[in-house]
Amino acid sequence: MRGRPPTRGRALLIAALLALAASALGFAPTASAEVPPSHAPGDISTKIFGGGTVTEEQPSIAAFYNGGAFCTASIIAPRWVLTAGHCAGEGDTPEVRVGSLDRTQGGTTAKGVQVFRHPGYNWPGNDIALVQLDRDVDTTYSPLASAGDIAQGQEAAIYGWGVENADWSGDIPVNLKYASGTVTNTDCTSANPRMLCFGGNGSAVAGDSGGPLRVKSPQTGQWVQAGVSAVSPIPAGDWSGYTDIAKNRDWIKEVAGV
Repeated sequence: MRGRPPTRGRALLIAALLALAASALGFAPTASAEVPPSHAPGDISTKIFGGGTVTEEQPSIAAFYNGGAFCTASIIAPRWVLTAGHCAGEGDTPEVRVGSLDRTQGGTTAKGVQVFRHPGYNWPGNDIALVQLDRDVDTTYSPLASAGDIAQGQEAAIYGWGVENADWSGDIPVNLKYASGTVTNTDCTSANPRMLCFGGNGSAVAGDSGGPLRVKSPQTGQWVQAGVSAVSPIPAGDWSGYTDIAKNRDWIKEVAGV
């Protein structure tokens, strides 16, 4: 049974305390106890988290290690990785493993030499960062969405190595996971600017931070990356919030030239 939603202040305090506990377990969390605007009936599955294990190659998705913390990321150009702002900051030198479904082996490894966190970062607002790598990684890069690629109700999928328990406990899985669903809201949460919200047969949890939200573009029919994992409820619920890439395209192009 669900009780009354917490007030915003109490929700963020709960989120902060749980995030600290999650960090102590060795990963950088996607954290929020805040409740977004209600979803329309039928928009999402009744299954609150879970998704499935990825079996097809995902050459643009990266496992992201920053000291003792873990996030998910995507590679968008030979030397540029995109992740959440709360996963890395100025002076960090994270390591990535690109293009392997197994976060412990395979693919290509590289080290971050410079982190560019969004200048307006104030979690959960502008929760996005670019990481310049020490070498070129030859792979298929994640195509980035423009505003015309994103629409409420469109088909979507999320990816990450997040923990598999609703309370964010347990180990990070070895194999990449995904969940299928839709963009339930293109203007959700109290973040400034507003986020994209995903609902489906799974939701982001600790370890999924920085991972991609992909959408099937109504313009081209192609799958493109529309968001970066930034917030989700504790315990895992029926939604996840993603930083809107389309709102950050000018900054991404200025920094990474993509």
